[in-house]
Amino acid sequence: MAESTSCEIGVSALDRAHTLRLAGENEPALRLASGILEATSGDVGAAYLVARLLWDAKRPRLVASSSIALLERFIRRGDLGAACVCAQLASEAGADHTALLADIARAFGAGSSRVGDAPALPPPLPSPVTLSPERGVALQEAAERALARFIAVPDGLPEDTRLPCLPLFGALAPPVLSKLLAVLVLREYSAGHAVVRQGEDGCEAFLLVRGTLNVVREEPAASATLLAQLRPPALFGEMALVSRAPRAASVVTIDPAQVLMATRTQLELLAQSDPTIGRELGQFCQRRMLTNLLRHSPILSAVEPAQRPRLMARFTARSFSAGEPLLRQGDEGGRLFVIASGLVEVRRTDSDGDAVVVVQLGPGEVVGEISLVLRQPATADAIALHNTVALELQWSEFHEAIREYPGLLQQLYAIATEREAETRSVVAQEAMDISDAVLL
Repeated sequence: MAESTSCEIGVSALDRAHTLRLAGENEPALRLASGILEATSGDVGAAYLVARLLWDAKRPRLVASSSIALLERFIRRGDLGAACVCAQLASEAGADHTALLADIARAFGAGSSRVGDAPALPPPLPSPVTLSPERGVALQEAAERALARFIAVPDGLPEDTRLPCLPLFGALAPPVLSKLLAVLVLREYSAGHAVVRQGEDGCEAFLLVRGTLNVVREEPAASATLLAQLRPPALFGEMALVSRAPRAASVVTIDPAQVLMATRTQLELLAQSDPTIGRELGQFCQRRMLTNLLRHSPILSAVEPAQRPRLMARFTARSFSAGEPLLRQGDEGGRLFVIASGLVEVRRTDSDGDAVVVVQLGPGEVVGEISLVLRQPATADAIALHNTVALELQWSEFHEAIREYPGLLQQLYAIATEREAETRSVVAQEAMDISDAVLL
């Protein structure tokens, strides 16, 4: 008699099978993945996992041919990442990896006739899973038969299915995109694993293939803040990679995840051999920075979302090396900076010539608002602690901006008065601490 399980097809059952494999329980994982495959038509993710587990069990007979067939099915579903994962598995089984990546690049790269306005496809519908009672070789043979039957059934999607235009990848010509795909390495993580840790040096960029990730920022003396939730085909980690700044947040898996990773060294070598990759990556990161600022910067909360791009067009991007000042204490003229990436430390020099750290500021926060809004010299130095990108607003542009968006002045005034009070408080506390030390 066959054994039944309460697991259902979809995220929960397939996640359970991936969890079992990552824990080294390959036979239970194969039993569950095969059950999913038998119970539904169209779960390409389950078919891939069966092929992966058969390869791990040293049963290569169907792996290369089925992986190539699954690669094409993932392409039809607009899933570049999963297609690349299938290409890696097929190459392990002896297929031509370069040729397979060229097929993916032709489908998704710039100039592809298939790329257009394609909607995301829904996941397979849940169904009860019946687990096979077989063990060992008998289970592996049953899994091979299930995989062969799945591949033999024609795909429900036509060969010329429209594909989505993917950020970054869709801007690269197929030969260039093939080079980029060739350096991507698969990494797999169980639930609760930190793929990226806040504060670490950013040396890798990632493409999320499967799973869900939480982006969280640790706050001093406070609970972590959930910034975003990522789902395929999200790109992440590229900002710290390009700016060489420490990671601004952690990225943690909610369920079993697959990511494709590229290192900074690999991308720099690619950019040297083909400048298109470096240019497109830089433009992608700049767009990502602007998007993040438009969503999260406090000074923009006073401006309607639809009007924010017009306001941001008044700013000019500036890059600062570690240790370089954005502003010096006593500077006049009025300039406002919105930090796009990196970290800035605000320091005030007291009457004895000692530097007092007032605050450290990250992406979305502003520098220079006191001198700009209150029309007085800058009250502190603002120094880049790491390579930092900031958007600068000169006084003339600021004057026009507040005429067009009156709420912006009110928002900046509130920030300026709060920051000035904070500066005075920190300096006063520093003086008090020094006096206490002298008395002791």
